[in-house]
Amino acid sequence: MARAAAARISSGEHVLVDTGAFVALLNADDASHTAAVNWLAGCRAQLHTVEPVLTETAFFVPPSARAALADLAAGGTLTIHHPDPAGYKRMGAIVRKYLDLDPDWADACLVWLAEQTGIHRIATLDVRDFSTYRIHGRTKFLLEPLT
Repeated sequence: MARAAAARISSGEHVLVDTGAFVALLNADDASHTAAVNWLAGCRAQLHTVEPVLTETAFFVPPSARAALADLAAGGTLTIHHPDPAGYKRMGAIVRKYLDLDPDWADACLVWLAEQTGIHRIATLDVRDFSTYRIHGRTKFLLEPLT
């Protein structure tokens, strides 16, 4: 699915993945590495993310782990979504709404993706922000435990 404008997805079999989850998964020195590996091993859901998450992850993981990230993206385990112009407009509104949290671009993009797909589950270590963000301004994210 190249565009999230496609049909809404049942959130029961799908999960969004944030940067921290990928960093923990790919960096053996990360404090949450074992928890992330165990979570992924038990996860039967299709994983979804956005390009800004991959970019952030590549910045934070050791260079030797970047190829594994590319393999995840290429291997069908992970669906990468891309906003259209209306999506970027919505992301701007999300950033303005949560200015007090100093939301990063990847977070705004994931909130947009949740709104487009209906996926409410998110694998993240950013519990504070994703406990505050709301899908369509009212629905809480369902956090996947990675700790």
